[in-house]
Amino acid sequence: MTGQDTAKIAVAKIAVEGLCKSFAGERVLDGIDFSIDDGKSLVLLGESGSGKTLTLKCVMGLVHPDSGAIRIDGQDTVSLRGRERDQLLSRCGMLFQQAALFDSLPVWHNVAFRQLQRKELNKEQAHVMAVDCLRSVGLGAAVADLLPSELSGGMQKRVGLARAIASQPEIILLDEPTAGLDPIMSNVIASLIVRNVRELGATALSITSDINTAIKIADQIVLLHEGKVAWSGPPGDIADTGNPVVERFIHKWKMERAA
Repeated sequence: MTGQDTAKIAVAKIAVEGLCKSFAGERVLDGIDFSIDDGKSLVLLGESGSGKTLTLKCVMGLVHPDSGAIRIDGQDTVSLRGRERDQLLSRCGMLFQQAALFDSLPVWHNVAFRQLQRKELNKEQAHVMAVDCLRSVGLGAAVADLLPSELSGGMQKRVGLARAIASQPEIILLDEPTAGLDPIMSNVIASLIVRNVRELGATALSITSDINTAIKIADQIVLLHEGKVAWSGPPGDIADTGNPVVERFIHKWKMERAA
């Protein structure tokens, strides 16, 4: 193997370095660092206000950081604009927190929305593709012609996941994928995420405040606290870190679930 080949292998799929962002003079992100290898799943874990949502928005290019670097396959993305930014986003699939489905469109059209907008498929092809994606998330073909309002919250999440994987993306971004769901349905959605991400061979970046979800879907967890990385490690280590920030977070999470 040549030195050049070794260098290629060493490049992370997503690398965030020294990410900082302030609003009205208040530092919200204070030097966030993490990296995700190709085909791996990383979860940003933290309570509300910890900086995880803002970090995801920076990675997506929706918010411009004050300083720091965001690289995908070694390419800086912070400076990308216009067509270059669109090309980057075309490599990504997104699962939004509230599913973000179009209420006036049937489920199949929601799943195939990107492909129809770009005229990559006609309506018949898009319907077939959408049904296949729905099957991948455990939904039958009959769901395809329903409206989102006819679905339960868990089913809407599944449709959102089907849309996220429809373009067979290299990168999947997941915003609170199990928020608002009961523990049983949360576990179902987490299992579907793991299966579909692995089948695609995609790299996944997720944010959540739910420890069980993080443990289920992550190869690595990064706990954020007050805009900084408080702890990072494999899921199996989070229960016994000796880190007081982690311990307080786990205790608070357990108390909230018991309430």
